[in-house]
Amino acid sequence: MELKIEPTSKNKYPIGGILIQGSSVKDWLFEIQKMGLNLQSIKAYAIPNTIANSIWGCLLVCDIYKKQIDIGKNYYCQLVNTLFFIPENTILFPTISLQELEKLCKQNLHIMHPDFGLVELLQEIDWVTALKMPNLEEKEIAQPADSVFISHQIKSFQIKPIDPDNVLDNLEKKSFPKQEKFKDTSLNFLENIKLTLYKLLYVKDTVSKLVTEKPLLGFFRKMISIFDKHNKWTDNFQEDFENLEHRNQKQLDRFLELMRKNPEEALKYAIPLDNNGTTRGGNNGAFDLSKRWFDFSLSSNQIRSSGNGNVLMADDTFTQLNKQYNQTAEELIKQKNYEKAAFVYLKLLKNNLMAAQTLENGKLYQEAAAVYIKYVNNKLKAAECYEKGSMTEEAIDLYKEMNNDEKVGDLYMSINMKKDAFMHYEKIVEKYKNSFQFVKASLIYKKKMSNQTAGQEMLLSGWRANKDAFNCLNNYFENITDIKQLGKEIQVVYSKDVMNTNCESFLKVIKYEYEKKNEIQGLIKLIAYEIIANQASKNASIINELCNFNRNDKQLIKDVMRYKVSKK
Repeated sequence: MELKIEPTSKNKYPIGGILIQGSSVKDWLFEIQKMGLNLQSIKAYAIPNTIANSIWGCLLVCDIYKKQIDIGKNYYCQLVNTLFFIPENTILFPTISLQELEKLCKQNLHIMHPDFGLVELLQEIDWVTALKMPNLEEKEIAQPADSVFISHQIKSFQIKPIDPDNVLDNLEKKSFPKQEKFKDTSLNFLENIKLTLYKLLYVKDTVSKLVTEKPLLGFFRKMISIFDKHNKWTDNFQEDFENLEHRNQKQLDRFLELMRKNPEEALKYAIPLDNNGTTRGGNNGAFDLSKRWFDFSLSSNQIRSSGNGNVLMADDTFTQLNKQYNQTAEELIKQKNYEKAAFVYLKLLKNNLMAAQTLENGKLYQEAAAVYIKYVNNKLKAAECYEKGSMTEEAIDLYKEMNNDEKVGDLYMSINMKKDAFMHYEKIVEKYKNSFQFVKASLIYKKKMSNQTAGQEMLLSGWRANKDAFNCLNNYFENITDIKQLGKEIQVVYSKDVMNTNCESFLKVIKYEYEKKNEIQGLIKLIAYEIIANQASKNASIINELCNFNRNDKQLIKDVMRYKVSKK
């Protein structure tokens, strides 16, 4: 008997396998992967070709139904019994019983196909041995150095300042004059002593310029008369005093004139006021420009004279110098020479605050911050100057010392350090929450952290805690822009969080929403009626609220009045 397969329009037996045509194991695996089959759930058998030592393809044996997968260009096989495969849309001819077929197969898998005939499938494909891994070569990998990342967007800009002492020293070297001696004939040491002694005996009026004797001069003459009966020795005292006074005043006038005409030159000889070297005193001091500053550094703690001992300056001299120094500073500011003006305020007038403000107004923020820190002891102003000068990290450090968490958070956000900013914002929220300032806490979430949900939760917490309840709930509803959602939220709050203790506050809040005259006006009106009806027996005055929801009903106003009278 010759066994054949013939074509037919329908499959007589169930599908039990898939045929893949091709001799490459790589192609088989590609098709298996493409069909989405798992190697562990299938059995595969190689099928020889009609030519010796050649492969036709392979058979995949698995539990499969025709419409479960897309087999692409491959072919289904029918399973005649548990051991015999034929292509789909074919039948065996002549018809053979299953018992005869089992006897023919002898417990081994067989497949019959027009291309390669009848083949016994004895050995399953071992994928491990079928696949050969390529020979791996050891290669030395050269790792490039880290490249410089160039951002396409500048997210923050900062300036790194230097130490305040170095800032002031650099400012001094750049802008301040060097110390020199005044190029004029001044009183020498002995003449200064004589003038000081004469001031014990005489006084000169600053307006009339008249010289009058002091009582001490009469006593002095009596003492001298013991040795000189004619007092000729004292006859030249007044003339000598006036001469020395004129010479001293002449030097002051020349200096003041130089300050007016050439302030930058005059600053080389200027004497500080109210310091250890030259102080304001009585009328027995001499103006001496031969005295120079021992320490000219802005970073020094004090300015000292090079002379031995203190020289007291007359009141009129002090006043003239003080006035001229202030005029000079103002003129320098007009010329936008802020460094020199700051020098006058800081070194000569000892007005540290004006020095710092002058530098700040001149946009010399680093220098201004240094003066605020070292001389004025004002960390807030120093931090503001650092902030204006884009020295953000230094400003942050100062604001941290002052526990200004909101400002610290704002500055961290400005340099794109969101995580650090949020940490400080949370500190502010916690402070506001502990002090029952729920509206402020919600604004931090909303404005600073862009967290609308957390802000709304904070407002609800304030309403439920009855702390500034009206403002909390009013802001909560105000933040809801969708009208339908607003209506739902009003109903939810009314059903869950409105009690006898806060119903009047709730009524006041929804009255504002009612006056907006939108599509939920009717809903709000019904809720208001219900609250008023429930509370009327306990609080007759709440009936007045009916008028707020019916402003055009004049009859209602009369009814409310009658109701209140009847309750009384």
